[in-house]
Amino acid sequence: MDRSRRSFLHAGALAGLLAGCSGGGSNNAAPAANAPSNKPAGNSTPEPKPAVLDPTDHRGLLIGPGGRTRDGQKENWLSFVDLDRIEQYASGALAPALLPITFPGHAVVPHPVERHRAGIFEKWGPGACEVDMRAMTVLRQIETVPEREFYGHAAWSKDGSLLYAVESTKRSLGAYDGVIAVRDWQSMRILGEFPTFGKSPHDCHILDDGKTLAITNGGGGPDEDNACVTFVDIASEKLLESVPIAGLMAGHLAISARSSKGDLAVGSTPHSPPGSGPEGFKTVPGGLTLRASGGKAVTMSEPADVTNKMLGETLSLIIQEELGVVGATNPAGNIVTFWDIKQGKHLKSFELPMARGIALTLDKRYFVVSYASNSSIVLIRAADLVEIEASRFKPSGIAGSHAIVYEL
Repeated sequence: MDRSRRSFLHAGALAGLLAGCSGGGSNNAAPAANAPSNKPAGNSTPEPKPAVLDPTDHRGLLIGPGGRTRDGQKENWLSFVDLDRIEQYASGALAPALLPITFPGHAVVPHPVERHRAGIFEKWGPGACEVDMRAMTVLRQIETVPEREFYGHAAWSKDGSLLYAVESTKRSLGAYDGVIAVRDWQSMRILGEFPTFGKSPHDCHILDDGKTLAITNGGGGPDEDNACVTFVDIASEKLLESVPIAGLMAGHLAISARSSKGDLAVGSTPHSPPGSGPEGFKTVPGGLTLRASGGKAVTMSEPADVTNKMLGETLSLIIQEELGVVGATNPAGNIVTFWDIKQGKHLKSFELPMARGIALTLDKRYFVVSYASNSSIVLIRAADLVEIEASRFKPSGIAGSHAIVYEL
């Protein structure tokens, strides 16, 4: 996709849509985008020169859902930010392009062959659609059966002929049962389904040259310690492996080399303490479980001063495979953390309010983090985990749980 197309503003009232955008749909005034400083107080040494962007970077197109409630009406969209021109967004010379959709999107799943197309899925709801990211249009809605709802994620077969969508019985029924619904891409007709081998399935990834589906299963409830990551052979629909996640609800995963034998990271949500209400889980630490290839899965507990700040859901994950570094966000803890996935060692943390989506630039030089109710963005250099202040800008329009970096 050329840069002139990337900067095209699809929504006629872009400024109005972006003003006050937030993941929670609030009309409140947005806080300042600048994150709290991580510098120690009283440092008398000379200030280091600020980290700068490299003009040889090939960063790509950042894409993610966003939305807000305005005058009692919900507005939702898919936002596009050209990271190769991020300085122009930071200066206000450019604004993100918005593609309106009719529901709050959770995951963006590009088609592997028709790369300008993508599926967008709602978490806990009936919303799903296919969009054309070049034409900036919704191509069609995707529907499921009345007794089920979408659970936020899906994956395409290697050739793009089939769509595997995570679906679950409605939360109001309380059964926690879910399936992988298999659709024909051309018609979006459901051809069949197969089990996830767990309760409350959510995330899924195609692995092993299209042969295996990795699925997170949140578990049945606080009295059932059965959260897990399952690896399912797609052809036979049989369980290959189940990785238990003790005491937590498995939510999202990242895995290296697109292989079931790769390094695995799992982000989890704690159960709400008794009597604390549905939002109580945000007051206790969530979990990050790491499994180096060929090793055992271990939930991080040290350093305690870091893991105790990782409140609520460990939401978005990404692995920089060349460096063996995994990044993870915890919105309720206002923190993004980085870990050595091979050694299970904490590397660095940043305090970022409502840190949500995390992705990698196409050249793998930077982590991209979305945060705050004003949909701020900042780049963190992967080589030394330093924030690039010149990259920080708002609003990006990306206020959902996840974002991807892509090239059209």
